[in-house]
Amino acid sequence: MLKNKLTRRDFVRISAVGAGVLALGGVGIKELLATGGVKEVSETRELLGTFITIKLVDPEPEIAASAIREGFAEVERLSSIFSRFDPGSGLAMLNRDGYIDNAPPELLGIVQKAKYISGITGGAYDISVLPLLNLYVDSFAEGGSPPSDKQIDVAKDLVGYQGIEIKERRISLAAPGMCLTLDSIAKGFVVDQTASMLRNRGYSRVLVAGSGDMSLRGARDDGQPWKIGLTHPRALAGYYEVFQTTNDSIATSGDYENTFTPDFSWNHIIDPRIGHSPRELASATVIASDTAYADALSTSAMVMGKTDALSLLESLPGVEALLIDKNMNKYSTSGFQSAVQVVPQ
Repeated sequence: MLKNKLTRRDFVRISAVGAGVLALGGVGIKELLATGGVKEVSETRELLGTFITIKLVDPEPEIAASAIREGFAEVERLSSIFSRFDPGSGLAMLNRDGYIDNAPPELLGIVQKAKYISGITGGAYDISVLPLLNLYVDSFAEGGSPPSDKQIDVAKDLVGYQGIEIKERRISLAAPGMCLTLDSIAKGFVVDQTASMLRNRGYSRVLVAGSGDMSLRGARDDGQPWKIGLTHPRALAGYYEVFQTTNDSIATSGDYENTFTPDFSWNHIIDPRIGHSPRELASATVIASDTAYADALSTSAMVMGKTDALSLLESLPGVEALLIDKNMNKYSTSGFQSAVQVVPQ
């Protein structure tokens, strides 16, 4: 979720990073340093409306620190394209004018990927949902309650991924008032691109994390899988489950990330087909081939609900998932348990 402010839960997450374990994913510092001769170099900055952490394991910490600075420069560059809050970004220009010519290749690629995921999810995933999201933000800010059915119907008329048109380097929106949010995919893309850049610099042990999205490259220093802590959807601090995995692209979406009501029933995840927050799931964690894909699929799963989400995710090669409903029951794809190893807490 690319947002313009941080929540208390975000600050708890950053405290967890300092303690050596990331919320959604984490790496135990002692475990990373199990073999002598290398140093773990880590830095966290507030970017993209969340905390971005980059960790490298390397025998030369000064050089690693310089590479991390280059990584954050890449995060900032991509943020200048994807942020809907920055009036100079490519996305903001598209939303303002209804089109953008000579769109940055990163923006073209991410919109194309989002449209593909919209297709395979039957419209449960839709980056044109922003008019509905804005309606909810304004309604709760002004009156402390959800919008009326009439207001929802009006906003829904501006939602529909089929109205996003791409021709060569031009992206256009079919109707005045349509606008896009990349909150559910851009953070994963940024994590992927930054990790890829660091790998190209020669680093084989890399972790890039942004809130619930993580790209892990290489095993721990002792050759064992990375240790991941999955945030508990209803506990401000603490983990629902801790597991180990060698999979390298993971994302979690949850109703707790940006909620409008204390009971989490109204939150930032909006079903674009019906115009309100889905009612079944509290959290969805997806392992996939890249973090942008995992990011979008975790949001899709939240919208689709347990049965439809598991049916779709089971059919996608290389994808595994763990879903948690609002009663804190968990459900997973058939291969999830073999993809990870649960660690007793």
